[in-house]
Amino acid sequence: MEIQCQCGQFRASLNAFPKNTPGRLVCYCDDCQSYLRYLKRDDLLDANGGTQVIPAYPSDVEILSGQETLQCTRLSPKGIFRFSTSCCNTPIVNTRPNEPWAGFLGCVYSPDAIRRLGQVRCRIMGRYAKGTAPPGTPDKLNLKGLLTVMPFILKGKLLKKANPSPFFNKDELTPVAVPYVLTKAERWPE
Repeated sequence: MEIQCQCGQFRASLNAFPKNTPGRLVCYCDDCQSYLRYLKRDDLLDANGGTQVIPAYPSDVEILSGQETLQCTRLSPKGIFRFSTSCCNTPIVNTRPNEPWAGFLGCVYSPDAIRRLGQVRCRIMGRYAKGTAPPGTPDKLNLKGLLTVMPFILKGKLLKKANPSPFFNKDELTPVAVPYVLTKAERWPE
C-alpha cells in the first residue's frame, strides 16, 4: 500500500497493510482540531470536527520520496509529534518515539484504500465534537475504543514494531524535522 501527500511529492509504502491495522478510527479531540486549524486544513475535518486516523506500525513504513518536505509540529513541549508536508501542507502522521503507533490521517490514503478498510471501527472524544457527535461516540475513550486499539498496540510492543521509524533519526528519539511547538495563541486562536 502506498500513501502520499496531496501533491504527490511525499510518498511512503506501508508494508503488511491493511493486515496490521485496527482500521478506520475517528478522533474528535480538541488537539486534532487545533492542529488542522493551525495548518489551515479545516477541510480535512468531518462535519462534526472529527479527524480520520488509520494507524500502521512505524517499522512497517518506508518513505519512498519527499522526506525533505516533512515538517514537525507539537501542540505543547511534551505533545505528540505531528508531521505534515511543506510542499502542499498535507498532514501525514501523528506519532511518538519508541511507540508502535503511526497514526496516518485518512487524507493520505487513496479512496480505494479507504473503501477496502470498510466502515469506521470506532470514534472517540465526542465531547469535543462540533454539534452532536455521531450516535455511539463516547465523551472520551470507551471499552470499544480500547478493544479496537489495544490489541494493535500490544502486538506492536511484543513484535518490536516501534523501530526503526522513518520519522525519527537513528537515536530513535530525535525527529527527522525540527519540531515547532505551537504557542497558546496558535493552539487556541481568538
